[in-house]
Amino acid sequence: MNILALLKYSALISLGVIIIIPLIGMVINFIVIIILSRIIRGKLYLFVVNTLTFPGVMYHELSHALFAFITGAKIEKISLYHKQGNQLGSVEIKTRGPWINRSMQLSFSACAPVIMGLLAEGVIFFVFAKVALPVWAMILLGFLAFCILLHMDMSGADIKGYLKGIVFVFFLFFVIAFLTLYGGNIDIQDMIQSGFKSV
Repeated sequence: MNILALLKYSALISLGVIIIIPLIGMVINFIVIIILSRIIRGKLYLFVVNTLTFPGVMYHELSHALFAFITGAKIEKISLYHKQGNQLGSVEIKTRGPWINRSMQLSFSACAPVIMGLLAEGVIFFVFAKVALPVWAMILLGFLAFCILLHMDMSGADIKGYLKGIVFVFFLFFVIAFLTLYGGNIDIQDMIQSGFKSV
């Protein structure tokens, strides 16, 4: 595959990724807030979403903190169990550096629960598929997967933060896609054509 084709496919993959990340977060947010709150009401809803699925809350908040730290933001406060209305945990960060750095810090920390959630779900799925587990371990892993999935959401504030540095998210995934396609000598056109032939 020539360089122009590599650049084109890398750009398309990156564009797809930067759209899919907030889409996943918004869909899960919609499911949790709109649908689940109508099925389970009042204190029981808060108990299920926050307390019962606390491992997901913890993973969500620590994902925000990890990406904020990696991108250079200052973590001012991590609260894993501090009730504020419907919210159980929170992470307060202070962006640092020039505008580019601050935008990147906001964007990556905002989408962190979705990216880290997808990573965790992938690992759990791999373990389920490849490792013979006792029943209790399968139940525990299944519960953990449910907790993480339920908290792979992006709030309105997260979406706003994400959009501030979306150019940098695109660029990062573009570089990853380009290096993967170039280094792996993957021919996307052949993959697409062979995929259609198999249907």
